[in-house]
Amino acid sequence: MVISGINAVAEALQADPSRLLRIVVAKGKGGARLQAIIDHARRYSVPVHFEPPPSIERQTGTARHQGVMAVLSPISYSTLDDLVHSDLLILVDGVEDPRNLGALMRTGEAVGAGGILIPDRHSCGVNDTVIRASAGAALHLSICQIGNVVGTLKDLKEKGFWVAGLDLEGETSPRSLEPELRYVVVVGGEDRGLRRLVREHCDYRVKLPMKGKVTSLNMSVAAGVLLYEILLNRLHRTP
Repeated sequence: MVISGINAVAEALQADPSRLLRIVVAKGKGGARLQAIIDHARRYSVPVHFEPPPSIERQTGTARHQGVMAVLSPISYSTLDDLVHSDLLILVDGVEDPRNLGALMRTGEAVGAGGILIPDRHSCGVNDTVIRASAGAALHLSICQIGNVVGTLKDLKEKGFWVAGLDLEGETSPRSLEPELRYVVVVGGEDRGLRRLVREHCDYRVKLPMKGKVTSLNMSVAAGVLLYEILLNRLHRTP
């Protein structure tokens, strides 16, 4: 797996240096942040190579590599059993834009979500674009690849989770969610939202209040609002 960009490579080093097989720095590139990556890599015995910028562009498939790339060992996915002790999980269903997935992972890691569940079909996988969009947060967040979404929701409900799905036609306000409950927040695809069967398995269909003329938000933004409402409800609850 290849990732690129200063933030993504720096976060990969911080998250787990043992996963990095090598780092490649563009010849002629410098700066304090790039040097910090080189120093950190050498401290953990991660090989550092220097190559011409066109070589990095060819390997990463982008000119926006900021002069650095890293080759990582394959992602180690968590199992559902690894995540069931959390009090907040995120499940994406049909999210196909890697930038949206990355932005969602960044927010999920920031609010302390225990992990993100990604179906093995009809959803974007974790790649360089996802990691860059997450500012490296994807490398700190437990990722679980699942099969059937409805079956997974049933399993999680049996394990004590309550399902809160973002739904433009929902009837639940984010602030009405009880802070003591354990939630799996379900986010639908960019165009279709929640599928009917998934919607039917939600305990709460959450609709964000809208006062402007637009009728919807970007899915990662909407999910971020809901995740922070859950966090704030918990932080402000009366002991």
